[in-house]
Amino acid sequence: MKSTHGGAFARLVAGGTAAATAFAGLTIGLAAPAHAAVTISGSTIDAAGNYVDGRISVYKFSDEDGDGTVEEFEYDFQPSVYTESGAFDLNLADGLYKLEFDPDFDYSQVRGEYYRDKDSLATADFITVAGAAQNLPAWTIDPVPTVTGRVATTDGRAVRNATVYAYAADDNAMLGSHSTDASGTFTIGAPEAVKLQFYGYDPVTEKSLAMEYYNDKADLASADAVAPGSNVGFVTLAPGGSISGRVTSDAGAGLNRVQVCSDRNCDYTNVNGDYTIEGATTGPHELEFFDPIDEYLGEYYDNVAVNEFGSPASAPAVVNVAPGQAVTGINAALTPKTKPAPTGVDLSGTVRDQVGGVGVGYVVRAYNTPANPLDREVVATTVSNRSGGYAFTTLDRIGGETEFKIEVVGEPAREDGDFARRTIWTGQKLGYETAAAVSAAPQVIDFVQPVAGGVAGTLTSEAGGVPENPMVAFRDADDTAAGAYAEFQANGSYETRNLWAGDYTVQFGGERHVSEWWDDAVAGEAKTVTVKPGQVVTGISAALAAGVKAVERPTVKGDAWVKKTIRLDKGVWTQMADNEFTYEWLVKGTVIATGPSLKLTKKHLGDKITGRVTNDIGFTQGQAVTKSTYKVGYKPKVKANVSKKSAAITLKVKPLKAKKVKATVIVFEKVGVKKNGDDKLKKLGKAKIKKGKGVVRFKKALSKGKHKLVFTVKGKGKVGSGDIMKKVKIKR
Repeated sequence: MKSTHGGAFARLVAGGTAAATAFAGLTIGLAAPAHAAVTISGSTIDAAGNYVDGRISVYKFSDEDGDGTVEEFEYDFQPSVYTESGAFDLNLADGLYKLEFDPDFDYSQVRGEYYRDKDSLATADFITVAGAAQNLPAWTIDPVPTVTGRVATTDGRAVRNATVYAYAADDNAMLGSHSTDASGTFTIGAPEAVKLQFYGYDPVTEKSLAMEYYNDKADLASADAVAPGSNVGFVTLAPGGSISGRVTSDAGAGLNRVQVCSDRNCDYTNVNGDYTIEGATTGPHELEFFDPIDEYLGEYYDNVAVNEFGSPASAPAVVNVAPGQAVTGINAALTPKTKPAPTGVDLSGTVRDQVGGVGVGYVVRAYNTPANPLDREVVATTVSNRSGGYAFTTLDRIGGETEFKIEVVGEPAREDGDFARRTIWTGQKLGYETAAAVSAAPQVIDFVQPVAGGVAGTLTSEAGGVPENPMVAFRDADDTAAGAYAEFQANGSYETRNLWAGDYTVQFGGERHVSEWWDDAVAGEAKTVTVKPGQVVTGISAALAAGVKAVERPTVKGDAWVKKTIRLDKGVWTQMADNEFTYEWLVKGTVIATGPSLKLTKKHLGDKITGRVTNDIGFTQGQAVTKSTYKVGYKPKVKANVSKKSAAITLKVKPLKAKKVKATVIVFEKVGVKKNGDDKLKKLGKAKIKKGKGVVRFKKALSKGKHKLVFTVKGKGKVGSGDIMKKVKIKR
């Protein structure tokens, strides 16, 4: 049932709901009543207790005839408010009020109504305001029948945030809209038979999918009606349609670099004259063929001339595209323009690239040469023709200018299989400041454009399929982001041909997945990819994890000795940036402290302590724990009398008496450093310490000279454990 305004409101605004909205806008900002207003708070929910949003319209009873009787026509419309997550506050002066709820467009699965649960203003309940704030009971908004379903791509992937519109089947009036959730599911109000329209984007390629009406119809008139309460099941949206063909000269030769457009969606022909307009919308299209090089006359399909205003001289043939349809064979044969040969050529030449290709349709600009390079201006422009040739004919007539710097403007990869070409200046320089200046005297200057290389591979999810919104990024040898856009296909394959020659690291990412560097590495260990002109490096791929994990386990730094501070090293994780690390200290699984460090006291004696690190990256978090420390004890002090073959050890531990000092001591010699930075140790011997004394016999005698020894103490009782390094010198 649709909400209606009663006759009372018609007295004020004779235009129904739309007019009421306009009137509400006019009342905002009017002077407040002389007496203070109070806050009337409320909330709007559905039958399941979920909030619903919409507009709350307020009507105040006005006793115009003064008889104290409530007359239907005696209401003044007050400023309306919009709920926020179902909540609303009204600032109202004393008096009698009635409220109306109109649902948001996206909440078309509930009906509009008057407070409470009434169909008209006349029957609505009064709210009495008398100097005190009020909290109204939650207002349950009645549902309307709905139509449900799921939107997916043709290969079964859910389409999130697809838009579904419902139209009344009898008169095509818009009734409401809804967006699909992560599973592609929609629920839309259908108080009567409806026709459904669907829009969406591929979650991987991010390209527009073909708009369609239910069931696989191209327009509203032919759409199938759906009864209230229906579940239409899966609605599959095909990739956007396409229009393709070939553009030739009248003689039948394929024309390169002709622009073909429909509805602002354009493509250029390749070297064979072929074009494909992707993402073509469902419905009729008028195609225009235009030559930006100005060698051929433009036209509309089918062979319709362009008038002096750039419009078709007569009605062009219409190309109809059904949902997801690939329309082929839309060809054109263009007529060459009649143009005189250029005269008085000042500067000419040919544009090619470093792998031998011809530069067709590249913009060539001539700049002046002011004293300050920042003041430079373009003084002449031309375009290279289909043979790569260009020519300037007016440079000798530009007042006050005798020298020029010439630029050939590069472009990203134009077509599939093509590579980007870099901007180049006279003297084969890369910028204006370093470019060579040339005079207007007739001369030939050829340009060779640097050519990009490419990288290709596949990005997938370890859980299967392809992450939504996949991303691949490149950083050069200076760790600067290279702006090379990669286009993804539905299966996760990608390719870019816009990287200048050099070495790059490659980073992959995707929605609700942990970023990763090639090859299965963290940032500091990323491998480089070498890109060469005109070549594509393949196989640069990744399978992303949905969870973050430590690839190098966290560790406890420091010795477990009373009065000492130990610290947590967080380790190395699959994602180290755009995150938050938190730290906990545990004994037997129970958290005893938080933070990256812990000061040990007597209360920790005998405890083995473990550190736990949590890495929060927003959509998920991971945890990793350290190895346990030795049992916390008092710090041991090692005194060693070292000879070639042994070490006589005295172990002192405050505040313990010597007879209480028991431990095992292993003696190592430091002989180098490992690749990871840890000490490389050689074991010399082991002994037990009783009553604070013991002797370690060496397996192999020490040589004469200086040595770095590590005494690893494993204490018993309250004797602490740890490594103690000493430098010794063997004299003979």
